[in-house]
Amino acid sequence: MKTINKDLLSNITILYIEDEKMIRDEVSYFFSKYVKNFHTATNGQEGLELYNQIKPDLIITDIQMPKMNGLDMIKEINNKKIPIIITTAFSDIDYFLKAIELNVNKFIIKPINLMELVKSIQECVYNNIIGDKLFEKENLLRIVDENVLISITDKDGKIIDASSAFCDFVEYSKEELIGKTHRILGHPDTTDEFYINMWQQISSGKKFNAEIKNRKKGGEIYWANLTITPVIKDNEVINYTAIRQDITNKKRLEQLAIEDTLTGVYNRRYFNKIIEKELRRTKRENLNLCLLSIDIDDFKKYNDTFGHPKGDEVLIKVAQSLKFSASRATDFVFRMGGEEFCIIFSGLDTEKSLEFSNELVKKIENLQIEHIEDRVVTISAGLVSMNANDILDEEELYRFSDDALYEAKARGKNQVVLFEKE
Repeated sequence: MKTINKDLLSNITILYIEDEKMIRDEVSYFFSKYVKNFHTATNGQEGLELYNQIKPDLIITDIQMPKMNGLDMIKEINNKKIPIIITTAFSDIDYFLKAIELNVNKFIIKPINLMELVKSIQECVYNNIIGDKLFEKENLLRIVDENVLISITDKDGKIIDASSAFCDFVEYSKEELIGKTHRILGHPDTTDEFYINMWQQISSGKKFNAEIKNRKKGGEIYWANLTITPVIKDNEVINYTAIRQDITNKKRLEQLAIEDTLTGVYNRRYFNKIIEKELRRTKRENLNLCLLSIDIDDFKKYNDTFGHPKGDEVLIKVAQSLKFSASRATDFVFRMGGEEFCIIFSGLDTEKSLEFSNELVKKIENLQIEHIEDRVVTISAGLVSMNANDILDEEELYRFSDDALYEAKARGKNQVVLFEKE
């Protein structure tokens, strides 16, 4: 896409809410050159009052602000048609998760990249409010080409046209894309089932919408909200039009919200969500639910002897080993804090659960990571394996596994103890 579409920006009204004066002044100064009607407010309450006066075409808002935060303001406005862009810091994770529920259009990570903000504004405005009201029809095709991530394929899925914006975004020229399928952008994480389901829908004439993970020409990963619309003539599909919205920032923030930044496994916040969800699921399906609480043996002594950077390396290696071993779709590995990990898994009887847990303990020992006194790094673990319908709640499950872990430590470490209720 072209960097700045002056025609588009000059025809819209923007409301920008930011409590930090330096940021607000910088963004306002930049947009004053392009947007005639660019209004600012310092908090959600001011923003709400200004919204009712000017009826903007688009809102840009910070999340955490005095008097009224950005999310409460959005709820008060309650206008699902108006595009909203959230500016957020990585520290705003809890607020960010609530913003997702409000169907916010775009997320810009602070510090604000002004050109990225321009791109997001132009995409939002076109996709939501542009229409004939703002532009003559002869200009619409040019605006689509410059601002919308769009491609057209024949009925066999081969690309027959693509917008300049899409080509620039994926880093392929139009000539490189024509005649290819979108598999050229495919990422290994996107399953065959995804494509099978997609083709079943669009080949029958139905619209398809989903989030998809892809790769640009240079290997950079991106996420997009993909909508494919079949074009039908004489009751037959003749081609497909695919429109995408870049949601990479949103997915990165979602990942940050559930992932431990050091080890890459899930964090405690996500544990609280998943354990409740898995307990409900296994109760419905009458399955065994297993929780394995894990602690690295004598980790404080390791840190005191070798230093915290080396300790971090141990945490990463242990987490990677656990994640590699617990790789089924219903296996979840978490770092609970410090040197403590948890694994939730299901569908195995008690004997097989214990066997699996012992294998994990042995694999950590086999890493042969040097410890003090000619020892190697080991773990202790407490296992609960019960029919989910015999479990009162997730707090009871965690307490049982923690009791078993304590017993494993007392028995000499480097082992698994199975919790037995009786």
